[in-house]
Order: sequence, then C-alpha cells, then structure tokens
Amino acid sequence: MTGLLPVRLFADAGHVEAQKVLIAAKVANIKITVEPPVSSEAPLELRRGTEVIRYTNAILRHVGTSMQDTSLCGRSFFEAAQVDSWLDWAQIELEDEPPQLKEGIDVLEKHLDQRVFVVGERLTLADISISCSLRYLQSQGLALTLPTATQRWFRTCVEHQAFSEVFKTPVSSAPRGLAAPRDLAPPSAKAGVAESETSLEQPYSRCVGGRVQVSKILLTPDGGLSLVGRKVSVCGWVKTKREALKGQLIFVEINDGSCVGSLQVVIDAGVKGFKEAKEQSGTGASMKCSGELVPSAGSKDDPRKVELQIKGADHEVKVFGGVDAKDYPLAKKHHSMEFLRSIAHLRPRSNFIGAVARVRSALAHATHEFFRSRNFVYVHTPLITAADCEGAGEMFQVTTMMMAAEKEKKCKLAMKDNKIDYSSDFFGKPAFLTVSGQLSVENYCCALSSVYTFGPTFRAENSHTSRHLAEFWMIEPEIAFADIFDDMTCAEEYLKYCVQFALDHHLEDLQFFEKQVEAGLLDRLKNLLAEPFARVTYTEAIEILLKESPKANFEVPVEWGMDLNSEHERYLTEKVKKKPTIVYNYPKGIKAFYMRLNEDNKTVAAMDVLVPQIGEVIGGSQREERLDVLDRRLTEMELDPKDYWWYRDLRRYGSVPHAGFGLGFERLIMLTTGIENIRDVIPYPRYPGHAEF
Repeated sequence: MTGLLPVRLFADAGHVEAQKVLIAAKVANIKITVEPPVSSEAPLELRRGTEVIRYTNAILRHVGTSMQDTSLCGRSFFEAAQVDSWLDWAQIELEDEPPQLKEGIDVLEKHLDQRVFVVGERLTLADISISCSLRYLQSQGLALTLPTATQRWFRTCVEHQAFSEVFKTPVSSAPRGLAAPRDLAPPSAKAGVAESETSLEQPYSRCVGGRVQVSKILLTPDGGLSLVGRKVSVCGWVKTKREALKGQLIFVEINDGSCVGSLQVVIDAGVKGFKEAKEQSGTGASMKCSGELVPSAGSKDDPRKVELQIKGADHEVKVFGGVDAKDYPLAKKHHSMEFLRSIAHLRPRSNFIGAVARVRSALAHATHEFFRSRNFVYVHTPLITAADCEGAGEMFQVTTMMMAAEKEKKCKLAMKDNKIDYSSDFFGKPAFLTVSGQLSVENYCCALSSVYTFGPTFRAENSHTSRHLAEFWMIEPEIAFADIFDDMTCAEEYLKYCVQFALDHHLEDLQFFEKQVEAGLLDRLKNLLAEPFARVTYTEAIEILLKESPKANFEVPVEWGMDLNSEHERYLTEKVKKKPTIVYNYPKGIKAFYMRLNEDNKTVAAMDVLVPQIGEVIGGSQREERLDVLDRRLTEMELDPKDYWWYRDLRRYGSVPHAGFGLGFERLIMLTTGIENIRDVIPYPRYPGHAEF
C-alpha cells in the first residue's frame, strides 16, 4: 500500500467507520484519498489499483498489516489474535443496533484496569476502533461519563496526533454500520422528562444531589457547546462576584479545582436561594449552583463559550459556607509566592497552586504507568534507616532519647566511650530518616529483577536556595541484569514518557504556566521529546568546557575531578549540545561508594541526565556487584562494612550486574512547569526554619 498506486477510500469522511480507517492510515503513514461512496447503501470500500477491500474491519486489518513493523495489528501472533477478537467485539457490542453499552463499558473497565492500551503496550487497531465508536456514541449523548480506567484510556487515544488530525472532520449524524441510538436515551428522557446531568455526574456526590465537574464543561472539545440546554449542578468556590440591574442579577465565577478555568454563573433574583447568595457569596464562599447551560453572552475577549444560567422555576443556588470578602486572604489580585507559602492551607485555591497540584498528580500517575507497563514491581522502602546511602552524613536523626530525658528532667544524655549511648534508644542504635530508598530497593531488585520505589526522602542540609528542600520525593528504579547503558536508556524513556503524559492530559495547565511562568514552555517540552538525548563521557564534557571557557567566562574554573556546577551543566546543554545530554563515567572521588568502578580505576559507571534551563534532573549508576571492590570503596569512604552486612550479602549470594537511577520528583515538576522555586511545587515545603501546617 505504500507503493506508487494511489489508495482510495470510498466513504463519507465524517462516518465513524471511515474515521477509523483514516486514523489507522495516519498511524501507518499511508496516504489515503477519500472519495464519495459508490452509493448511499454501499459498504465502506478501499481500492488500490484493481485490489478492492470492503467493510470496516477487513480494511482496518489490511491497513494494519501494511505497516512495516505491523504494530497496529499487535507485535506477536498472540497479540494479533487479540486485536482481531477486539475488533469483532466492538462491532457486536458497540455498533450493532442497539449497542450493548452498559455491558460493553463494564467489560472495557475490567480489562483496562491494569493496562494502558487494549492490547500490548502500544496503540493498535483495537484501540482505534473502540475509541472511535465510543466517541460517536458520545456525540449522540450517550456514554458521556466513563469509569476511571476507561476514561484514562479513552483520553490517551483521542488525544493522539492521528486522532486530532482526523477528528477535524465532524462526525456524521447517522453513519452506516453504527446506527444512531434512537432507543437508548436515558430513562428520564424516555419518560418525557428533560435529560439531567446524571450522565456527567461526578462519583460520590450524592450528598449534594449530584454535581458536574467544571472541567467536564469547559474542557470538552467544543468548550461545552454540545452541552447547551442541559440542566447541571456545579459545586465549588467563588472566585469573583459582581451584581447588575440594581442587584437583581448576580454574576459569580465558580471553580472546583478540576481545571484552571472558572464557570460563569448568572443568577436571577427570582430563583431559590438568591437572597443568601447575594449576601454571603463573596470571594472564597462555597456554593452549589443548579441551572441550565447556555451560550456565553460574555465579551469577545472571554474564551469561554458557555455559562450557567439560573433563572428557571426548578433552578436554585445554595451557599454552603459564606465568606466576608474583606477578610479573605486570597482576594482577586496578584499574590507573591512568599505570601502564598504563608497561607499554605488556602493556597491550593489559587490558580497557580491548583495547576501545580494537577500536574504533580498527573506526573505521579505517569510514573506508575510507565514502570507498571514495563513489568516493574513497586516496592515500599522504609523511611527510618540506620544506613547512610549517600555517605554524606546530612541526615535527620530519629530518637526518643530527647523526650525521655526531658520527661525525667535530665540535662544530659547517657554516654559511653565519649559517645552517646543509644542502647536505651527506641531502636537500640542510631537511626535516621532516609535520604534514599535505593539500598533497600536493591534487595528486591536482586530477587524480582525490575523494581522501583517512589516515596518521601529527607536531607538535613542547611540550605536556603530555591532548589533544595529538607523533605522531597524520589523515584528510584533498579534493574537487574542491566548496565549503565541500559540505565541511561530507561532514564531517557521515563523522562520523555512523563513529559508527553503531561502534554496529553494537562495541556490547559501547561498553557497557563507558559503564560504565567515561562514563555516558550511548550516548545521547550516538545524539543525535549523531539530527538534522542546526547551522550558524552565526563572526560569529554570537561574537554569541551575547557575549550569553551575563554568565551563562556565561567564563575567556577573547569578542571577534571570537579563536580560540574549548574553553569557548566546548562552551558553544555544549551550552548554546545542544544538538547538534553547524559554525562557518564564520573571520577570516583565525587560519587557514592556503591557505584561500579571502571577498569581505569579512576572513574565509576555513573550518569547524570542534564536538561536545558534546568540542569541535572536524574542521577544514576551501574551498581558495584563485586564484593571485594565494594569493601574497598566502603573503606576508602570511611564507612564501616559491618553496617552494610545485608547489602554485602547481595554480592555474596548470587550477585548480578544491575543498575538504577534516582529522580527528584519535585525537579521533574519544575522541568515540566517551568517553575523555578522548588518550594512552590510541593504541597507543604520543609526547609530550614519552616515546618508549619
């Protein structure tokens, strides 16, 4: 199909079955010309020269098998059989009249609970066919609310570039092969009652009679216009309030935290609850608004296309918690980040921190999906440890001795050999909050092969910079039977996966950050995804920086053996390589004891991932699997091998080559949002002198 003969599809480009074929062709990089159908009753037909294929699933299979790597049909015989089965399932359950909607979605939800795609780890014909059918059903007012796993999968599909390009063509009202669901209206509509917001309703909102998230209105592809005429209820907090017509009309901006945008609500004086709303709904008040969605009557500068009108006899507004706007700390004006940190209990209501929270949640979701889809096992490592993973000594101590001494009114702690005697302490030895889960997760790596840990870590570093916290989160995978090059590949793929996930699922939030924080943010993120990362050894990097030093005018002189400063890292990525760069094989003197010693006896198999405008975001290494070398490194760094007896046992009993890396989760959020101060990307920042809330 990729030859010189033209490929023609005889169909209405707006038919859902035609859209399935066009999307598959886009993914397969096959150019197809759409021509009018032979007749109104003719089935879908694909022609290439004298070759003719009819009917949707047959054409899809033909397009899929024309791909060079055939991934659209599955990457193995077993996956290909699964794709075929799902294509047939979609036709029976979702396309035949009437579609078996409830049963079909239940099947999908159970199947997708532990999966990213329907079959395998990539988009296939099954995903294309099922998601297009669901999209058509939604255009008919059905399946507007999908369960969690199905919704996640559905959004992943429809936000794919191929879908976006094809969906520029509107869905036809009655495509052949997928009958318009005339008899499947919700029960209320069948009974002659206007359709309510039930199909959009947010789970677990029975207390307020059901509610619809603002994002499900404002972030629909048409900005909510397809929902005009529907009665909905929204609950949230007032951003702004103003009155018109001498107080007979109230305009309220409602935000529930589901997106950056707020829904404008227009409240008429005749509705139930108007008096309370007028008196109590100042900025910050919480309320429920039930009314009808109508086209927005706002100015041309307002991008919102719909608003909620409350004026009917069955409409109402209810204030849950009133606010005196004069006392509310988050008035409608610009607030500094320092001020917002001082009211950390209220700052999630700001647009800025709300967007940070959503992106943070998405990146955590992406982290688990990335590793789960690659068969990694999630391991919970301890927060309290007796081992110093980094050998740096900057650790918070965990002890009950202080409280005991204070309770007994003792001024001194028990001493032994001029040292504190910990025999009476809770653990009977010095214990600390961990700086890394790596050593603990390595135990599981050497049994389960591919593992990762994701949790809080702590460092008692008396730093007041915008890049350091005392409490932060780390993602630390460990891979058995892997070396430094496997490690670098995993790190690059993980970083790209997370950035792509944020672009796919939280574009509105990233657009907000591009406007408010970093101009050109989206282009920077897309450039990160555009091509493979550069790779240079530490020695090569030093040579490059020494050569560039005369014109770079570095504050810290460059020399072999130094730990690269941020200015060196950024110069290398922004001026020399002009893209993310991985530097590996560092001098052993500046790296931790567990990193594998190279044959030159000067460097270790360590690597750092450096990103333009950010600097280091990932640090990792191949681990030292040779017991004699590990013992020598421990001694060199004045660490007692006896304290690491269990870690040494891994080298005594079935040692294997293995590697891993660590990523500061907050650094990932900074990279993705452009935010420069790490204190603004974590809910409750902990740094010297600050442990409120």
